[in-house]
Amino acid sequence: MQPLNISDNDDDQETLSFLPEAPMVHIRVPKRKQKKRCCGCRRWVIQSFLFLFTLSAVLAAKFYIITTSAAARGETEKTVTKWRDLHLNDIGHWCLQPNVTTCKCANPLQPSHRHGHKTWTEAHLENLKLAKNILPKKSPFRELDVVFMGDSITEGWRGTSFGVKVDKKQANVEVFESLFDMDKGGEFDGLVLGIAGDKSQNLLWRIQNGEIPKKLKSKVFWLLIGTNDFLKPGFDQCSEEVVFMGIQRIIEEMMTLRPSTTIVVNGLLPRSDVGAKGELYKENEKTVMDAIDNVNSQLEEYCNLHDDLEYFDPSGIFIEVDSKLGGARYAKYIPEKLMGDRLHPTALGYRRWGEKIVEELRKILDGKLTIERL
Repeated sequence: MQPLNISDNDDDQETLSFLPEAPMVHIRVPKRKQKKRCCGCRRWVIQSFLFLFTLSAVLAAKFYIITTSAAARGETEKTVTKWRDLHLNDIGHWCLQPNVTTCKCANPLQPSHRHGHKTWTEAHLENLKLAKNILPKKSPFRELDVVFMGDSITEGWRGTSFGVKVDKKQANVEVFESLFDMDKGGEFDGLVLGIAGDKSQNLLWRIQNGEIPKKLKSKVFWLLIGTNDFLKPGFDQCSEEVVFMGIQRIIEEMMTLRPSTTIVVNGLLPRSDVGAKGELYKENEKTVMDAIDNVNSQLEEYCNLHDDLEYFDPSGIFIEVDSKLGGARYAKYIPEKLMGDRLHPTALGYRRWGEKIVEELRKILDGKLTIERL
């Protein structure tokens, strides 16, 4: 409704003609009040506009955060379901030897603990403690460069077996510290989370039960597992199909927990079950090394399909050639100086292996700060 305007509207003047002349001045007062009120309206409009603009900006920001988080959750959920594409029905042959049809192999997709076996539980609890409380001595802001996860070969870096100190393995500790402890002259900072005798499903259980907590930060996770899945000669040995699926299941789990972290998959180390000299292959017979070659080939191919996975080939570190043993592949063997039992590295073996790992870390971590940014 328009405000009353005496001077501009003849009809209004006529309607109010009974009023005395003097009060006409007061009749114009609403006109001045209306002008002031209009200024107030403009201020109110401006304030309202600013409020709505601010509110819209806040809502837009919240919407962006929500949609971005949802997208991230979607990617995580997508990653989580990856392992569900693995099916036991895809395993064509469960046993290592082609002429064997019955063997006792654990489900490679099912996590399993080893409570009650020696000091396995104590070793797991020690790993939990290390994973949750690892703090570099020089700086609380220094992030780990590499975390090693695996079985006895990995645990050997710590000079222990099932968490118990082993005298003959103490030289391994010196090697590790010289390479992966910056406080003791190493080029990088590393942490070892391995337990002797573990198979893929055992490491999977440990990962799902606290050995990769949220607070454990590392630029690289280094995985070596699977040799125990073959079991031992003379026992029911599992096929490379079973072993590969178990390793793949762990990789999928680790990619879920650390989707933006580089994961290095260390190929299975060579091992001998042929002869006393450490021979690897035998004519007309399938050896564990034949199966290891197949698994490593699949691991390398699998890693090439993922940006955050790197494959590390260890075969050239531990294998030498002796023509007296035969020709071509049959001349290859593991020297005792590198693996005393043709399965676990000696201190010299750890030294050579560790130096190659350092070279690989240099390439992966090139340009990345060792000090964590705040």
